[in-house]
Amino acid sequence: MNLPQRQVHLDFHTSPWIPDVGSEFNAREFAQTFRKAHINSVTIFAKCHHGMNYYPTKVGTMHPALKGRDLMGEMIEALHREGIRCPIYTTVAWEEDAASRFPAWRQMRRDGTFPETNAAGKQPGAWKFLNFLHPDYQDYIEAHVREILAGYEVDGLFFDILFFDRESCWSESSLAFRQERDLLGSDPATQAIFESAAQAAFTKRFTSLVHGLNPQASIFYNSGNRPFVDSRYGTRIRHAESTHFEIESLPSGFWGYQHFPRLARLISNWGKPWVGQTGRFQKMWGDFGGIKPQAALEYECFRSQALGGGNGVGDQLPPRGQLDPAAYRLIGAVYAQCAEAEPFYEGSESLPQVGIVCPHYPGQDELMSGKSEEGVVQMCEETHYESVILDDADTIGNLELIILPDCVVITPKLKSTLAAFYQNGGRLVLSHRSGFDAEGKWALDFLPLTFEGEVEKYPTYWRARPSFDSVLSMSDRVFYQQGLNLVPGPGTEILVDRILPYFKRTDLHFSSHFQTPPVADPDRYPAVVAGDRFVYFADPIFQEYRQAGNIAARDGWKRAMERLIGAPPFGAGLPTTVLNTPRRRGTDLILTLLHYIPLRKALDIDVIEERMNFAGQVLHLPPAAKQVRVYGHDTLLPVAPSGGYLLPTSPGRLLLEIPGFFQG
Repeated sequence: MNLPQRQVHLDFHTSPWIPDVGSEFNAREFAQTFRKAHINSVTIFAKCHHGMNYYPTKVGTMHPALKGRDLMGEMIEALHREGIRCPIYTTVAWEEDAASRFPAWRQMRRDGTFPETNAAGKQPGAWKFLNFLHPDYQDYIEAHVREILAGYEVDGLFFDILFFDRESCWSESSLAFRQERDLLGSDPATQAIFESAAQAAFTKRFTSLVHGLNPQASIFYNSGNRPFVDSRYGTRIRHAESTHFEIESLPSGFWGYQHFPRLARLISNWGKPWVGQTGRFQKMWGDFGGIKPQAALEYECFRSQALGGGNGVGDQLPPRGQLDPAAYRLIGAVYAQCAEAEPFYEGSESLPQVGIVCPHYPGQDELMSGKSEEGVVQMCEETHYESVILDDADTIGNLELIILPDCVVITPKLKSTLAAFYQNGGRLVLSHRSGFDAEGKWALDFLPLTFEGEVEKYPTYWRARPSFDSVLSMSDRVFYQQGLNLVPGPGTEILVDRILPYFKRTDLHFSSHFQTPPVADPDRYPAVVAGDRFVYFADPIFQEYRQAGNIAARDGWKRAMERLIGAPPFGAGLPTTVLNTPRRRGTDLILTLLHYIPLRKALDIDVIEERMNFAGQVLHLPPAAKQVRVYGHDTLLPVAPSGGYLLPTSPGRLLLEIPGFFQG
């Protein structure tokens, strides 16, 4: 499908206690505001988390303040008049009105309690969870969807909150579903598999329903993105039932700026159009009056474009129906620039050099696997190795190297793929527990490595050998996370020795303020070893970097990458704060350089307030690059005296074209 690239997701979760809903709504001004802000798609609301409907309904409960007014219909008519697409939002598992009227539809924990969730973190108010496996609730949703499709010109449907509370659901209907699939365990792995199966059943039913009535409608199910290396579970199972993907990731909320790129580099590899969904808010959804700096929204939208996606900016319509003018000045200023850049990206494709295997597996600690995934993507971006994230259904293609970060469970399908890749000359970097199967047995038997449990005394230290890294070898560098005891086999070389502390710090047995200092001699178990075409780190280096910011972990990994495949081909030596994204467009190489630096300006919020420039930086490219042109200008970058190309002082974003790079 041709997915609009400049969208707004217009939340409208409005309590029935608010009395003046729509009182100031002017349909013409509403639609023109979006058009003037260069927006070509607006997701509008049929029903919200409060369970309120915003159109005359015979199925659900209409918002009492509307008094029969068809607010949704007015929006559709006005937006279509301006040539703006408007998919329709409806909620699934959070629907207060239905939960109150039909308590039998609620999700139930094994102990018989009903789960609720706090919608905003630590403030009053919680959403009740509804069980989307309950047959009566599914029929209720179907009647709601049929009513919308029969009554309106529908561009698409957005189904939200298609997930379970982490300890649900054990109601009668869910128990029957579990029994049919032998999913009666209450462990985290079984719960993840159960949720995936339930989502698959729901999406299959509703995609068939919607496309049976409106084959052209877009369909997306928003249920959080929980991808797994085992492609039978998680986000991948909804691939066939979705026309596109939307990556919800508001970096000023709990996601942070490292959440989005790992999902974009996964989903962009699945062959369907997608948009990144950020927000205009200072904090999170529903943050009325919260406006982020323009530089922040630029970076978030430009980054999505650079990775091959479109954009959706989240907003929330105030109850009386007038859009916040400041929000649309902000969105319009950014979307004008996105529109100008769309021809630059049209027809382009990604150029990954490195594949990263998704470290998530049903039942794993998602904090560990998530931080590992964020850490490895962050390292690749900072050092300018272009990467893609893979699960076991992906093919390797022309990748030069595969990274298995910290905790990748080896499925039979993945083992076969990796063995073939390695035998055909591919390179591997793996760390910590990556390489073991689901039963905890070493699965990559083509690598000469064995293990003897975990390190008992930690934090430990790295002592690099001078032949590997002269800088890291100058002193012992602390490593905070607990590693494995590695026994290297024949044909391997030790790159970094592990140095133990004098003892593990306890309440009764400690020295100084933090970890105990290193002893003199190396441990018999090394920290980093190399083989013919692989490097293995016995410590969880990617989690270490994401959680502790340990530069030694990144620099040791970078040295291993250079040892295996050399420096990155595009942009080696650029500052770590510059995001450099290459793509191929016909025979041309195109590069997006973004220079924005998030700063921790509050306890848990990163803010981008300024654009940074590129003054004095040199772009290094392969010899096939004969000239570098700034997109939209006749300007050619001058050649630096020492080689490479001198970058201009332009702040924030540079779009560069290298004509004919792929000819011959």
